Amino acid sequence: MNRCVLVIRHAEAEDGRDDRLRALTAEGRRKMGEGARGLATLVEKLDLLVSSPLVRAVQTADLVAEAFPQAQRLQHTGLAPGVYPSALLQWVSNHKGTVALVAHEPDLSQWIGYMVSGEPRSLVQMKKGAVCCLEMPEPAVPGEAQILWHLNLRQLRSLA
Repeated sequence: MNRCVLVIRHAEAEDGRDDRLRALTAEGRRKMGEGARGLATLVEKLDLLVSSPLVRAVQTADLVAEAFPQAQRLQHTGLAPGVYPSALLQWVSNHKGTVALVAHEPDLSQWIGYMVSGEPRSLVQMKKGAVCCLEMPEPAVPGEAQILWHLNLRQLRSLA
């Protein structure tokens, strides 16, 4: 049996401040809200929506949650910058259903690479607001996931 894990990079954030406190820009919020509505045309249901505890990831997850109000919400410190691919896989494996992870680069693209190739290397470019849908076997094993689709924020917004 396979399952879908959505990997979402946070939307455009302010420059400058303490990295943990950087908030989304007004344009980033607007575009991500539209992108989340586009995502809802592709994904019927999210069971779990998990974000890094950094402000920009939490705010991005808030916007995605507006399109998926039934999704359970969590923050996970394992999604903060410096992700350990095997630890994140173990954490994801403990949660059932369709899971969406909202976090940061270069960790996300390296985790996708780990899941697809078995090595933590970037195979896709996760631009701000991009979403990658991974199909994983249960139980999930590094190197056995497949990328079903990968859309940037502009493409997601066009679906809204």
